[in-house]
Amino acid sequence: MNFNRIKRKFSKDELHDLGFSEKLTGSNRAINNDGSFNVKRIGRSTTTIQDVYNDLITMSWGKFGLIVLLWFILINSFFAIIYLLLGTEYLNGAKGHELLEQFLDCFFFSAQTLSTVGYGHLSPSNYWMSGVAAFECLLGLLGFALATGLLYGRFSRPSAKVLFSENIIIAPYREGHGLMFRIVNGRKTQLIETELQVIYSIMVDEDDKRIRRYFDLKLERAKVNFFPMSWTVVHPINEKSILFGYTQDQLLDAEMEILISLKAFDEIYSQTVYARHSYNYSDLIRGARFIPMISKQNGISVLSLDLLHEYEKVELSELIVSETPGD
Repeated sequence: MNFNRIKRKFSKDELHDLGFSEKLTGSNRAINNDGSFNVKRIGRSTTTIQDVYNDLITMSWGKFGLIVLLWFILINSFFAIIYLLLGTEYLNGAKGHELLEQFLDCFFFSAQTLSTVGYGHLSPSNYWMSGVAAFECLLGLLGFALATGLLYGRFSRPSAKVLFSENIIIAPYREGHGLMFRIVNGRKTQLIETELQVIYSIMVDEDDKRIRRYFDLKLERAKVNFFPMSWTVVHPINEKSILFGYTQDQLLDAEMEILISLKAFDEIYSQTVYARHSYNYSDLIRGARFIPMISKQNGISVLSLDLLHEYEKVELSELIVSETPGD
């Protein structure tokens, strides 16, 4: 496919280096739907304590909970084996006769010691058993202090829960068309000074090579002072737009991706929060219009989050705007 309008060299003011390679090709996104970068690191890298802390802070809650549970089981099993080797006859209150029963007595004694609960019906009766229990108690205090710090770090880490519409659409806009997507604040927090940057990523032919370029898409409104409702973000497709005059087939062949970066100030955290998202060609709906999310009830504005992704079809011309691609 020959892209006449963009098969040329660009000035430094037109080009953007987002940190992604110019040779990035294929249908894979540069940014995943959850805002993470679609990059896998391989090769050797020295792991430090800071790296482990960062992983524990940023991983999903399900994975974090599983790691904490496994750590609790493994550390108690380790000390249970030590108590078992020292002999359950030195553990007052242990009533197990079979090996499994003795192990369980030692395991539950370890759990009580590690957590400093100490119910009292299990207690050591010699110096070796008491010494191991004292050491385990110290590890338990340090371990739970670390777990508390991790939980605080996960809860206190500022993050935006900005919801993006599943699709990006081309809809009628004023006298022409507009590229649109919709966002909404998914939390009851107050976001102010919300800013958006939308980057259009496309493969172009330049110097007989096919490389990826990034262009700013000018928005109808790139900043709102208050963000209590939904926001339909619009890029007018006119003569000044990089999208002007191209068909859907051309956009598909160009491996289009729309990259979105959002920045806002969260009054709850009193910090700036960020969100990222991307759309590729498979997310593009041509000839559609978003269904309104806002209604009035008893003088109060009601925002229906269930309607975030809903749209209705409308008629558009074959090309995005013009009858023939521009020169």
